[in-house]
Amino acid sequence: MTPVLPAAPSRTHVPAPGLPGTLAFRGLWLFSARADLLIIALPLALALGVAASSVLSAPAADGAHRLAAWTAQNLLGNATHVVLTFLLFAVHKDVLTAAPGQPRQVLAGALAMLAVGTGFFFSFYADLTAHTYAVAVVFNVFGLHHTLSQHRGIWSLHGLREGDAGLPASSPKERELQKVYVPLMLTLLLVRILFVSESTGPDRSAYLDVGQGAVLPRETLAVLLAVWMGYFVALFRSVLSAGTRSGPKVLYLLAMATATGLVLVAPSWGYVMLPGMHGLEYYVLSARMLEPRPGDTSRVPRSLIVPLMIASMLPLLALGTVHAVLQEEAVFGVSASQADLVRAWPLLRVLTSLSFAVVLAHYFADALIYRFRIPSIRAVMLRRLGLR
Repeated sequence: MTPVLPAAPSRTHVPAPGLPGTLAFRGLWLFSARADLLIIALPLALALGVAASSVLSAPAADGAHRLAAWTAQNLLGNATHVVLTFLLFAVHKDVLTAAPGQPRQVLAGALAMLAVGTGFFFSFYADLTAHTYAVAVVFNVFGLHHTLSQHRGIWSLHGLREGDAGLPASSPKERELQKVYVPLMLTLLLVRILFVSESTGPDRSAYLDVGQGAVLPRETLAVLLAVWMGYFVALFRSVLSAGTRSGPKVLYLLAMATATGLVLVAPSWGYVMLPGMHGLEYYVLSARMLEPRPGDTSRVPRSLIVPLMIASMLPLLALGTVHAVLQEEAVFGVSASQADLVRAWPLLRVLTSLSFAVVLAHYFADALIYRFRIPSIRAVMLRRLGLR
């Protein structure tokens, strides 16, 4: 889980909440109005661009989708943000040492993921088809879980923001729905992309075809959408019946519903918005946590935080660009010759396998450093975010 904590609440005058049962909204932003809105608006606009190209120009839709997916992964940060976890460790060691034994656990996990990356390197040459399928399954399953867990974390912190502002606590119903969000949505999305056919034709296959053979009929999508709709109808009824609420919280819940719904309706659209939101959220989170706090022994001036983040992500951005250019139908419309591809391949495979290991190590490390149920970790992370 990757929760994102809000900025410290303002101590200025707080208007009285509305009367019980009266629906009203407060502008309780987590980071800032601009940041919170851009986290939603940029990925949504990118996904809508893909949708528009699919409707208006079918021949151009595939290229538009590849470009949008590359943008979400590399510029909006779904792929490149993973290195920021380790940048945080380097700048502020208190995050790494917040709990006894945590540095050893992170190191052991990183070494284990390096071994997995090594396995991916050799599997590429041993059996390219099996390698491709394994990579697709591993990163879709763990990546989706990671992204949905961050949704839940941000959602819970919107509730914390409401509490700090004196609004009523989340209802028991909302808390119950929050607990089942990750397993329910993970199940729906994985069934959709792995087992529901993309068409009704005789050669139908799933969106993510990893050689699984027979897939569920297209009509199964109606069942998945009904469950998705029932969940979010119950959620919004619970949230909006509680009187005065945080407007940004409701907006974020709408964004969650939109992103997951797009994956169900059209994965090529949803797989632009969902990762784009995740990467931008992590950008803002990392910038906040890298800020110097009173008592820090290692300080990075605020003016250098963004340049340092960009510099640390440049290798992964360069790798993503190389992959795009070297593909047969590359994002930028450039096709490399077979000879060029072969000459670049060994080093490219080493770097790609290493990047896989970094991504998996990031998943592992985040699962450790965000265990807020442990008092020492909670204290350190709240301080890093300027809340203590």
